[in-house]
Order: sequence, then structure tokens, then C-alpha cells
Amino acid sequence: MADPLEAVNDEAARLARLRKKVATIVAIGHLGATAGTLTSPTGPLIDLADGVRNVDVVIGDHTNFQVVSERPNGVLAVENLSRGVRFLRVRIFIDMQKGEVVYRTSDFHKPWDIGVTPDPTIQAEINRLNEELRPILGTTIGSSNRAVPRSDSCGRVDGRLCESLEGDIVTDAMRLTFSTDFAITNSGGLRADLTCPSPDIPDDFCGPFTPPPYPITRGQVLGVLPFGNLVATVDITGAELKTYLENGVSSMPAANGRFAQVSGLCFRYDISAPVGSRVIPASVVRQAADGSCTGAVVDLTVASMYHIAINDFMAAGGDGYPNVASRAHSREIMDQTVADWITANSPLSPAIQGRVVCTTTGATACPVVTAP
Repeated sequence: MADPLEAVNDEAARLARLRKKVATIVAIGHLGATAGTLTSPTGPLIDLADGVRNVDVVIGDHTNFQVVSERPNGVLAVENLSRGVRFLRVRIFIDMQKGEVVYRTSDFHKPWDIGVTPDPTIQAEINRLNEELRPILGTTIGSSNRAVPRSDSCGRVDGRLCESLEGDIVTDAMRLTFSTDFAITNSGGLRADLTCPSPDIPDDFCGPFTPPPYPITRGQVLGVLPFGNLVATVDITGAELKTYLENGVSSMPAANGRFAQVSGLCFRYDISAPVGSRVIPASVVRQAADGSCTGAVVDLTVASMYHIAINDFMAAGGDGYPNVASRAHSREIMDQTVADWITANSPLSPAIQGRVVCTTTGATACPVVTAP
């Protein structure tokens, strides 16, 4: 995977040599801010913006963080809230005679759909395609004795702050299907509720039902895992495993897609400790056969080797995880792996087990766990 800063600077340098034809350079990418404030943020987007050369504006994404920040090097760094909650307008004023930027501004706007109706032709085509998909995505493949939402045990709706029932199920499916020691997936890859909604939502791929149990359709699983990722397996040392776990909690207390959902192990971390030193080694234990966090302590040194399951996005260095793509093995499509496991193990009885537990020895407070 190319280094983003190096790639941007190389291309910007090429364009800068054409300054008579290129008056402004804007870099747009999928790196976002992860903490801080609107005007004083931190995170990968800001690291990039502070390091670029010959660039006027850097536009980020991915972390659902709102940013308008003039950086010390004169670069304007911006990012928009996700899913249409806000849209961002950047205006760049150029002196056409000199061929250079005079100034830049950026502001946010809330979209409104007042008076807007769906285009009937487009809506009809969407309806037609949904009807074609319904026999596949509307198929019930399993069930759960309780609702399995995207939200986590701390009530965070996008599941990026604490252990979640959905994260437990997905990682269990990865680990047990491929017989690995542990499984880790990034919370940012989990995008919808796993069980069908109650009351029913018209025109979805679930029919009305009276819970419990809560049905799970093939469409619900695809909604959870919509990106076509593959499960990847790889052998890593205990020291590398600690790096994975540290990365998973490195953005706390800010919610971030890299937050780790895990299977096969449990661990505690100190949210007040420096990034990279938060995981408490003695707390990293294997899950017992009943899922409880009562197994043997996991050796986090180079002396031990473990076979783990992750997704191919993480294997390639996504969300800040170690890039192990050169030695990882691609297995099966992740959503099909989870769907097959649910079918084989239904009805599910998921429970929050304390797989990832926050502690604090300082002023930074842990997120409050609200779900049993």
C-alpha cells in the first residue's frame, strides 16, 4: 500500500511544474480526523495536511468528523459529516492573471428535501430491482433469541465505541469457520442491524414477525457486511497481536471505525494511558469454551505464534492495522461466511461477555456501558 503523503506530494510536485496551467491543487482522500475540535482536529487527515507540499486544500472523509482547519503550512483541511447529514462547500478564489490562489473559504450546509419528491422513473427501476432481489435477500437464514443491533453495549449507534453483539457474532463466525486462535474485525466494517426490525419496515427484505425469535435474512447479513470483503488468515507473533489490539483502542475516547471487535480472547485497556501502551498485558486471556473470559493468559511476546482471522481491508493496512497482505491468505467472502455460520448455529443466543473492557487510571473517563 502506497504511503498517502508520499503519493500526494509526488503528484502535487508534478502538477506544480505546470503552474502556468494549474492554478490550484486539491487533494481528496479517504483519511479522516479522529479527535479534537472543528478547528483544531487530530488524526490521519491532519497528519497528511500538515505534511503536504504544493497543495492548497485537503479534503478528508471516512471518520464522520466535521473539520475546517487552517494548518500552519497554509493548507486548508476539511472534512464532512457522513451519510448526507451535512454537505461541505469549498470556495477557492484565484487571481487568473498571476495564476495563484488568493484565499479559500469553507462552510457547512444542512440538506433539505422539502418539496422534493422521488423521480418516478428512478423509483420504479429501484422497485423492480428490489423485487428481483427479494427471493434471494428475503430468505430467512437463521434467528436470534434477542435483537442484534449495529449499536454497541455503550449505546453508540454505529458500534464504534464498545463491544457489540454484532461484533461478537461476526468475529465468532470468522474464528470458528476457519479454526483460528483469534479473530479481529474493525467496527467500521459493520454497517447495519443483523436481525430484522420490529416493527416491520415496509419494502425492506424482512417481513412482519412477532419476536422472539428475531429472524435474520440474507439481506440483513449483506447490510451488515456490504463491501464484499474477504476473510483473511495470517500467522502473527504475540507482539504483533498486541499491536493489533493497541490499534483497536488507539483512538479512544473518540469513536472510530478501527475499534476492535474480537473473538477467542478478552482484554482490558487503560483509556488514560498513552497510545500504544493502553492494553494491559496480564488482562489478555483466551475465552473459555463457554465464552467467558476465564482462559489462560495470552503471551504477547515474539516467542509465541497465533493464527488469526481478520478481513482483507485490515490485512492491507486499513484503519491503521499492520499491513500483513504479503503473508496473509484470502479465504471466503466475509458476508457468506457469516451467513453460513448463522444458519449452522441458529437460534443464536448472543450476550455481551466483556471481551473488550475499558479501565482508567487518569482523568479520561471510560464510555458508560448501558447494555447487559
